[in-house]
Amino acid sequence: MDIKVTESERTLVLRKPQKAARMTAEVKAIAYLLPFLIPFAVFYLWPVWRGAWMSLHVWSIQGMQKFVGLANYKKIFTDSDFYLYLWHSFYFVILNVPSVIILGLLLALLINQKIWFRTAIRSVFFMPYVLSVSVISFIWLRLFDSKYGPINAFLKLIGVPGDLHWLTDKNLAWPAITLTTDWWTVGFVMVLFLAGLQEIPTDHYEAAKIDGAGAWKQFWHITLPGLSRVMKIQVFYQVIAGLKLFGQVQIMTGGGPGDSTNTMIRYIYVTGFKKDMFGLASAQSIVFCLIMLLIAVLQFKLTDSKD
Repeated sequence: MDIKVTESERTLVLRKPQKAARMTAEVKAIAYLLPFLIPFAVFYLWPVWRGAWMSLHVWSIQGMQKFVGLANYKKIFTDSDFYLYLWHSFYFVILNVPSVIILGLLLALLINQKIWFRTAIRSVFFMPYVLSVSVISFIWLRLFDSKYGPINAFLKLIGVPGDLHWLTDKNLAWPAITLTTDWWTVGFVMVLFLAGLQEIPTDHYEAAKIDGAGAWKQFWHITLPGLSRVMKIQVFYQVIAGLKLFGQVQIMTGGGPGDSTNTMIRYIYVTGFKKDMFGLASAQSIVFCLIMLLIAVLQFKLTDSKD
């Protein structure tokens, strides 16, 4: 007796092995991701959730004292210091990001040429980046010393009168911090740009030379477009790093003179560890994290739309 199998039954029979194979592949993929997902959950997701929970309470070093709901967030947005320190963080980004990217690009263009001791020069400029922020800050703290610092000694040598109070003058403190940060991070920027330059085909430059294009036209029409993706990564990374400024300010100026170099991260640090208000500090952290996420999304949308 012949058994007739309908088309739907045949499709169902064929789909079962495919479904089982897909499920097996997904389980394997999750298993491969577990070495990343477990530390990510323990060291990132759990602290974020814990911080969000703390932000809804009055919380001191002794632990939770009282549930206050959104009162901590209301206190943040009615505090004039929040807007001042947020502006300071953005002000540093405005100073630091263009300067370090331009310097890194110039160094990369120089080292990309066939010059003597190219590897040694690259190593010298990259070396500060492997040092910690505390080491860098203490080095420049001594360099900027108003009485015995080498920078003021050099300025006197070339005829600049008077001792410049780099870290206690509110007009000079931010340039001093920016110079320190540029010196520390320019090597990293240089290496990324150098990698991007070496990916641009040399044929493009040879064709441009045949057409009579000078060095400036080659840079504007070949080099910059060829570095567009690297440039986007650099800007994104440097903006986020600039907003997280803390170590240089904490060590070199302590937020001074006055409050002129206090940033959002130091604002959070002082609230939590100096004033013993961990609930409010957690709320400040959550708000600042959301601001940085918003900036990251805007950067992604702007660069993606241009592509």
